[in-house]
Amino acid sequence: MSARIERSSAGTAIDGDRWVGIVDDDASIRQSLARMFRGNGIRTKTFGSAEEYLRHRVLVEPRCIVLDVHLGGLNGFELQARLAAEGKLTPIIFITAHEICSADLARCPGPCGYLRKPFDSDALIALVLPHLNVQGTSTP
Repeated sequence: MSARIERSSAGTAIDGDRWVGIVDDDASIRQSLARMFRGNGIRTKTFGSAEEYLRHRVLVEPRCIVLDVHLGGLNGFELQARLAAEGKLTPIIFITAHEICSADLARCPGPCGYLRKPFDSDALIALVLPHLNVQGTSTP
């Protein structure tokens, strides 16, 4: 079976239709998460801000977004609200070095999870895999 290659208006190739968006303003976190996902056979696309994510257009939306809460500019909850207003209820896993109050998570319009930094990579993989419809860590 051959994978589909989709191209965004910016020319970015996303291989197939199962990928995870990573939005974090810390480049080392983005790189580390992308490397960890790649090592588990999961395709990713990284974004340095909520605004960058909103500017990026693809034919196939990510199956899940790993989203830092505290970003410069729009924060993670504001990005989620914008996506929901566009009818995009992509599952979101919030990551943050700070506590998130349960009321904030309760307002999430779609499926979401939460991990506090530093977190175990296996815990993040376990939250992402159900959204990719795969078992274990085999290549989607």
